[in-house]
Amino acid sequence: MLAPAAAATLGVVREARIDRIVTYVMRDRSIPGLALGIARGGRTLYVRGYGVMRPGGHARVRSTTIFSIGSLTKSFTATATLLAIRSGTLAFSTPLPGDPAANVRDALAMAAGIADYAHLPGFSSARREPVAPLALYDAALRAPRTFAAGTRGGYSNSDYLALALTLQSIEHRPYEQLLQRRLLAPLHLHATAVAWPAFAAVATYARGNAPAGSPTLGFGVADLASNVPDLLRWYAAFFGGKILSHDWLAATLPPVALPGGGESAYGDGLVAARFFGRSAWLVRGYVAGYSSIAVHLRRDRLDLVILTNADRVDLTPLARSIVARALDIRDPLR
Repeated sequence: MLAPAAAATLGVVREARIDRIVTYVMRDRSIPGLALGIARGGRTLYVRGYGVMRPGGHARVRSTTIFSIGSLTKSFTATATLLAIRSGTLAFSTPLPGDPAANVRDALAMAAGIADYAHLPGFSSARREPVAPLALYDAALRAPRTFAAGTRGGYSNSDYLALALTLQSIEHRPYEQLLQRRLLAPLHLHATAVAWPAFAAVATYARGNAPAGSPTLGFGVADLASNVPDLLRWYAAFFGGKILSHDWLAATLPPVALPGGGESAYGDGLVAARFFGRSAWLVRGYVAGYSSIAVHLRRDRLDLVILTNADRVDLTPLARSIVARALDIRDPLR
C-alpha cells in the first residue's frame, strides 16, 4: 500500500498562504466546499478541507470528504486499457467499436476524430433519465467526424467512452467491476468507486450545487467519485511506475506523436501543460455540480488535487497559485 510519510509538511507559513488564497477563491467563485491535497515524490505534504458538504448546510468538508471527480476518471480508464494491452487481451491496433478507421492507440491520445457526444445537439449533463452508454456512442458515430483518425488530437469524451465499452466487452464484466479488480482493490483505493449508486447515501459524499444528471452520461469518462487521499495515492502509483513501468507510459503520456506526423496534447486522460516554465500534466474534471483538477509537475514530482462541489468552475488559476506557494515561486504570473 502506498502511504505518504506523516512527518512531511509544507510548513506553517506556506500552509497559511495557501489557506488564504483558497478562502478568497471560494468566496469569489461561490464554492460551497473544497478539499485539496499536495504531495511530493509520493509523500503527502498538506491535506485540508474547507467549507461545507452541501450548499446551505453545516457539515464541514474534511480532507477525506468524497466528491464526484468528473474527467479525473479518464486516467483510470486509460490505465485499465494499458493493463489489458500488456496482458495481451487488447492491442494498440484494436479497432474501436463500430469504427474501423480508428483504434485504441488513437483513442488514448484523443486522436480518433469521433464527435464528442457531450457536444451533440440535445445533450444535457443534467438529464436525469438513464441513457445507455452504447446509445451515446452510436450517436457520436453518426455525427460527422471532426478529423481523420490519427492525424491530430482533439478533446472528445467519445474516445474514452469507446475505451470503456471495449474494456467491458473483452473482459466480459461490468466496467466498475473490472476497475475494482484491476486498480481500486490492489491500490487500496477504498474511497473510490462509480459515484452512483456507491455513494448515493454515504454521509461523507459531498452534494453538488447543481442537479446531478444520470450517472450513465459519464460512463468510463466522468462517473467516478473519490477523495483527496485516494487520489494522491493513485497519482503516486501512476507516475511512480507502480502500476505500469515508465517505459510503458512513455509512449502514451502527452504530448503523443501520431502516425500522421502530427502530435496530440492529450494522452492517458491527461493534457500536457506548462506551470511556471515547468513541464506538467493536468486534468480538469467537470460533472453536474462538481469541479476538480489534478496537476503533476514532472521535474518537481509534485502532485496537487483540488475537489469541489461547485458547478463549472475553472480551478486552473487556483492550482497555479497553490503550486507557486508550495514551491516558493516568487513570481506566480510568469
